[in-house]
Amino acid sequence: MALEQSDYLELFWSLLDLSKYDELRSTIPKNFSWNTLHPVHKTTVLVAACQFPIGNKNGEIILDLIEWLVKSGASISQKCGDTETKRNIWKGDKDNTKISVQYRGHSVVSYINAWREALHGKPEWQHMSDFLIKVVERIAKASAQLQRGNRSSIHEGIVDVWEKFLHAKDSHDLDIEAADGHVTAHAQMLMAASPVVQAMLASPMKECQTKRIQLKDTSCSAVSLFLETLYTCSSQGDPDYKTALSALDLAHRWQVDAVVEVLADFIEGLIAEASFAAIAEHAALKGLDQLKKACQRFGSESAAIQEQLGKGKFPKVVQDLFQEKPTTQPVKKRKCF
Repeated sequence: MALEQSDYLELFWSLLDLSKYDELRSTIPKNFSWNTLHPVHKTTVLVAACQFPIGNKNGEIILDLIEWLVKSGASISQKCGDTETKRNIWKGDKDNTKISVQYRGHSVVSYINAWREALHGKPEWQHMSDFLIKVVERIAKASAQLQRGNRSSIHEGIVDVWEKFLHAKDSHDLDIEAADGHVTAHAQMLMAASPVVQAMLASPMKECQTKRIQLKDTSCSAVSLFLETLYTCSSQGDPDYKTALSALDLAHRWQVDAVVEVLADFIEGLIAEASFAAIAEHAALKGLDQLKKACQRFGSESAAIQEQLGKGKFPKVVQDLFQEKPTTQPVKKRKCF
């Protein structure tokens, strides 16, 4: 039996209060009512999620959760209810070091600003102030992605229909010969999405005659990820960064801009020390501004990446992402005689 909205509300707040973030993300449906307030503290979803981290790993988990909440529909402007509840932090001697911020009337941004003001001039809390700046950056990033992509929420049942269409191999009429095998698809779907494929299949070119496209430099898994993203704007699998970058290459080459945006957003979450160079190089060469900024943020905060940058270990286009723009020399006025 399906759960009622009220059941999901109770489950959501229980999981959030218990910091069970993975369970929360896998359980709460896409049509969840994000304008709910905490049943006791009257905080908004985002204010409640804005917890102070214990260690760097926990901080990244909280940042990822906040980004996911914004993308899922949690309101940035919604304000906390009429409550006397406060958030308190302290170090050691609680009576002499306690700092408090009241929830009442705060949106998530004004709540963060209130904390930054309360922590200002207290060097012992600098790491918390730095974390709050990262929270604002994540909120801005998620908001920009929503605005840039102008994406609509699609009912899961509709996605299921498109997934069945993708896997209806009996109706496929286009063979894609990849580096390690064959993948099939609907020619009309690809022609509608890609002007490049449209040109290949609607002209006297070899591809039109054979209904076959050769992609000798792209794996079956990358082609499949590209198609899955095109058909359903999602993926059932867990692709690694190499597969995702290869699928991004294909989307860029075939000028399927929507798939480029979706995959670039996905690849942001795959940035790590091992994948940094490859992702940053793709972002720079393809002019993917948001992905470039994400690489710059990661590289600036990673001691290992900074060390390699200092030694010039990365390709020039990656090194250039971290070069300061040269200051322009002031124009000297000519003296007229």
